[in-house]
This record gives sequence, structure tokens and C-alpha cells, in this order.
Amino acid sequence: MGVAERKQLEKDARRKMILDCAAAVFKQKGFAESTIGDIAEKAQIAKGTIYLYFKSKADLYFNLTQPAIDNLSRRLKKIAADKSAPPESRISRLIDAVYDFYSLDRDAYYLITNYRSADYQNLFPKERLKVLERIMRSNLKQMEIVIEEGIRRGLFNDMDPYSGAVIFWSSFIGIVKFQENRMMPGKKDYRKETLAQFVDSMLKGLKKK
Repeated sequence: MGVAERKQLEKDARRKMILDCAAAVFKQKGFAESTIGDIAEKAQIAKGTIYLYFKSKADLYFNLTQPAIDNLSRRLKKIAADKSAPPESRISRLIDAVYDFYSLDRDAYYLITNYRSADYQNLFPKERLKVLERIMRSNLKQMEIVIEEGIRRGLFNDMDPYSGAVIFWSSFIGIVKFQENRMMPGKKDYRKETLAQFVDSMLKGLKKK
């Protein structure tokens, strides 16, 4: 192994170590309360070293969550494109995929569901904002595609597919947030059950008699 290769491996290892420490700090303190100093202390390095790899705390946060967001986007596209399954089934699978994403990576989920362009412009550079916007448009589009197909095949009642997609995703976010606010230690978790009932009701309204 040459000197350049060894240095690159060391750089990659240092970058991963910083990301791992940042993830631990964000989990413990939350994004808003965490500082680069906290992350540097956790990693046992100087703050300046972190800035050699990442531009800001927000840049660190984005790099931690982007892989999960990209994986969700690919999964939603695959579900929407699965012509072997009826539109009704694919809608349920799209909702299930987003719930899995929410369950497995809350940081990434909240990064896109709490997105407010005016606020995020102060956190992320333009190229990062464009990535977030592209992914969110794509995720919404997959539901729209499936609804539109159901209408075209005469399976669903006529409606604006875009509006239908907005209703599904807005309701998902609202239901999850509502149930989170009501959760008590040791009590039953109604999030998935409530979502399932919502999807069932929506599909009954969409399907032609």
C-alpha cells in the first residue's frame, strides 16, 4: 500500500469516527443543543479538526441522515414501479416503508418532515437544500404515480392524484406526531394501528364500488 492510499484510509477512518461521535452526541442532546465542541470532546480531537472534514454542525447532521433518506427514496421508487402488485397494495406498502424509515432513523425522518425552507436556508448550503427538495418531491411523486395509475385503470374514483398524495403524506406526519404526543411510558403504542386504520379508510374512499 502506497503512502497516498494509507493517508486516504486514515482520513476515511477519521471522518467515520467524527460521524459516529456526532451521532452519539445528537442522540443524547438533540441537534439544537449539541455543539461542535461537544462532538470534538466526544471524539477527543480539536474542534478545528472537525472543520477539516465538515463545514458545520448542520453539515455533519446532513451527512449522518442522507444515507437513510436516499435509501427510503429508492425503496419508494421500487414499490411504485412494481406493476405486479395492484395500486391498492402499493399504497399500503409505501406507507409501511415510510413507517419503517421513521422507526429506524428518527433523525433522518425529522430532517425531512420538519423541513421549512426559510429555516433551513440558515442551516444548509444551497446544494444541500436542493438535495432535500429533490428527495421530498420524489417521495411525494411516488404516491401520486400509484394513485394516478389506479384512476387510469378504473380502480379508483377520479380525483387529483397530486392532492391525494399530499393527503396521504400530510396525514401520515400528523398521525405520527399526534400519537407521539399522547404516548405514555408503559402504555400501548397506537401509531401503527392508527395509520393502518387511516389507510384502510382512505382506500375505501378511493376504490370504485
